[in-house]
Amino acid sequence: MNTEKFRPLAKEFSKFSEQDKIEAIGILLKLLKSAEPNQIPIGIFDSSLSSLEAIVKYLKENLEMKFSKIARLLSRDNRAIWSTYRNAAKKMPSSFSDLRTDIAIPASIFADRKLSILENLVNYLKGMELTNHEIAVMLKLNDRTIWSVYSKVKLKRGMK
Repeated sequence: MNTEKFRPLAKEFSKFSEQDKIEAIGILLKLLKSAEPNQIPIGIFDSSLSSLEAIVKYLKENLEMKFSKIARLLSRDNRAIWSTYRNAAKKMPSSFSDLRTDIAIPASIFADRKLSILENLVNYLKGMELTNHEIAVMLKLNDRTIWSVYSKVKLKRGMK
């Protein structure tokens, strides 16, 4: 990271009182949290639900989003979201708890309709330089499934 560009900011920051520094850091944290508020923890994908069902259930129950907002976020039809949630609630009546949260997936990546939900997820995780095996363990899938899904992503994207 190039710290040189932040030197003027650090110089100004050092002039603040301790209380102002704390307040400024609080404001920065709020801004960072609001930059991508719809983060999905990786832990939801190791359930008995499909990827889309897990996402919709998490957004509805844990983030308390309306179906219309979920539909817009995921670029899907309201009725499809409602139906997906209903199916997810039948399969898994309890809510998500004790989730693995060390990796958060921005919900906005699933709006790309050129790729399936699983293809978008695997593509995002591969972008984090995770191996097929690491992704497979996280998603409770077979390594070959991850290889196959990522191969389809590369084919659709025209990558080698």
